[in-house]
Amino acid sequence: MASGPSTSLRAVLSPSKDGFGRTYFDVPVSNSAMRRCLLLCLLLSACAHPKAPPAPPPDLHSARLTAAAANVRAGCLDCLVAAFREYDALRAIPAAAADATAGTVRTAALIALRERELGMVDEGFLQRARDAAAGASTPAALTTILDVIAAIPTAGVERATSDLDLERMRILRTNGEAWTTALREAAPAEIAAAYTWLSFACGTSDFRAMSREELLAPTAAFADTPLLQYRASTCRVFEEQHLTALQKTEPRFHEIDFAIGRALVARQKLDDADAAFDRAYQWHPAWPMLTLSIANVAMTAEEFERAFTMYSETLTYEAKAVDALLGKVRALTFLARHEEAIAAVDELLAERWHVGDGRYWRAVNETRLERYDEAWTDIELAAKLLVNAEVPKLAGIIAYFRKELEVSRGKFDESLKRNNRDCETGYYLGLVLAELQQWPRAIEIIPSAARCLQEAETRLLAEIDQIRGSDDPPARKTRKIAKREQNIATGRRWMATSWFNTAVGYYNLSRPGDARTYAEKVADDEQFGGRARELLARLR
Repeated sequence: MASGPSTSLRAVLSPSKDGFGRTYFDVPVSNSAMRRCLLLCLLLSACAHPKAPPAPPPDLHSARLTAAAANVRAGCLDCLVAAFREYDALRAIPAAAADATAGTVRTAALIALRERELGMVDEGFLQRARDAAAGASTPAALTTILDVIAAIPTAGVERATSDLDLERMRILRTNGEAWTTALREAAPAEIAAAYTWLSFACGTSDFRAMSREELLAPTAAFADTPLLQYRASTCRVFEEQHLTALQKTEPRFHEIDFAIGRALVARQKLDDADAAFDRAYQWHPAWPMLTLSIANVAMTAEEFERAFTMYSETLTYEAKAVDALLGKVRALTFLARHEEAIAAVDELLAERWHVGDGRYWRAVNETRLERYDEAWTDIELAAKLLVNAEVPKLAGIIAYFRKELEVSRGKFDESLKRNNRDCETGYYLGLVLAELQQWPRAIEIIPSAARCLQEAETRLLAEIDQIRGSDDPPARKTRKIAKREQNIATGRRWMATSWFNTAVGYYNLSRPGDARTYAEKVADDEQFGGRARELLARLR
């Protein structure tokens, strides 16, 4: 019996050969066995673990979108630029594309608007906003904002009006009512619309009937954001303390230095203003409105070389900035660079702005170069456009050097009627009257001019004491004092001339006592002493 199973197994598992000589076993399987095998396979399959679905991609954008939105609310220009760069980069992520595109349009629009408000160089952000909005489902409020910004002029740097400027003004007038409605309606829900509304409404007289509170009302939803607080702080009022607090909270708010600098200029705190402007310049030098402001402060501080540099820098950014061109002319004149000043006047006149001023300063420089005929032509043209005391005074000086004494006298009389406190005008009128030997009028005008010069010297000496005690840098003190000392020296020469001419006038009018009084004032003068002593000898 023991051999039975073995014989059976061999019979069942009998080997066979295939066509390649390989051995295999034929295993007869019954139908029931096959069914049991299939059932076992199904059971094993059912017990196996199901395949896990693919893991979702990691969220690489939500935190970045949140950070970019926070930068928008922070409001500074650097903050907005940082937000723009992040939004623009996030547009490549499909899950973030819609929000990132809207953010790109929003931030680019705000940057473009801030650049225009501050008078900065246009860095092309408005076009970037348009490019991002093209082909995307951009909210209508953002599209309206782009149209409004395109029509808003750049602030601060006056320039010759171009066809583009005229077209912008036309568009602004045509769409003003519709844009007002659209911005007011969008402001409560869209932060960029809220900011644009303030920029649109706060800087124009078209909304003068509205109170400041009414202007701010549509932006209430964003009133706690630095972005809106910054703009509100310069809407009809200047809240310097609020701006200073904003800058302390957000040190990236460098443009606040510029705003504070302008407020300091208005209060005549020029050194403090200069320091604030310098901080802004170190942050962002490509800024024509800032460089123009620095140049104007430098002119007031009598730093003519620095003023010339800053006016020239302004013109590199805005070639037709006529205020900078006029400033450049004045700076070159005070630097005695007369040929360059005349060339700069030609640039100014080519723009057909400040034509009267241009002709006046051209005449000044031509007079310094002793081109009196050319100077006369320019000052006559200036007189047709400007009504002040300086134009007829310069005309009188030019006529005096051209030996046209009656013309000169008439011009000086005209100037004194407009400003009877100008010592220089009185001095020159006295010279003309003395040469014309119109002694009755001369002894009226000349002593008055001498008293004016004496009072001017007293003021200059007080200014020198004030400068010495100021916090000005030593170099600036030296320069200011030197100029005033030069003016004092010139004034003293003019006083000596006036006293001698007064003595001569009284002598010719047979008033020896008065003649002696004035001759004695210059008896020891290096220039007039000899003639004064001779006159005194005749009066004995």
